[in-house]
Amino acid sequence: MAKGEDTKLTVLEAGLDMASQLGLECVTIGNLAKTTNLSKSGLFAHFQSKENLQIEILNYAGQLFSEDVIVPALKADAGIPRIMALVDNWIQWTSELTGGCIFVSASGDFSDRPGKVRDVLLHQQEEWIDCLRRIARSAVEAGDFRQDIDDDQFAFDLYSLLLGFHLYYKLLDDAETRKHEETALVRLLNSYKQ
Repeated sequence: MAKGEDTKLTVLEAGLDMASQLGLECVTIGNLAKTTNLSKSGLFAHFQSKENLQIEILNYAGQLFSEDVIVPALKADAGIPRIMALVDNWIQWTSELTGGCIFVSASGDFSDRPGKVRDVLLHQQEEWIDCLRRIARSAVEAGDFRQDIDDDQFAFDLYSLLLGFHLYYKLLDDAETRKHEETALVRLLNSYKQ
């Protein structure tokens, strides 16, 4: 990796951590320069604007999310085993981020603010929800779910469960969160079974 690419990766890693803790809106070229001990002008040369920096952080987070959550889950058998792997991977991924899932916090920051950052975030979330729909459909094809399920409803139900986990785990610091999540997931999966 070239020095410039290595520097950019260091900045994106620090930016992801900062966005996880403080929110994507709080990530600026100036505060990232302080965190990484780089010059503002050097960071500006890489990103050109705060908006581009935020977009690059989202894209970097999306790449990590795909590599750590989705791709490993696709190696599990289709159906309920794949869904369970996806949930475990999502929980592991979001738990390792200091402040939690960047996509959850960024959604609060950008849900009602038109612009390129929101467009990227919206596209990422639409792809994630589509992934949940496809995994539901693969569970039907594997024979684990009924033929008549509503893929959109399953995606909504599963994502809602994950968002609830995030709130309980990160904000409420509930020691029983994982147990409650496992119970809720079993109930959810049972409601879609044959």
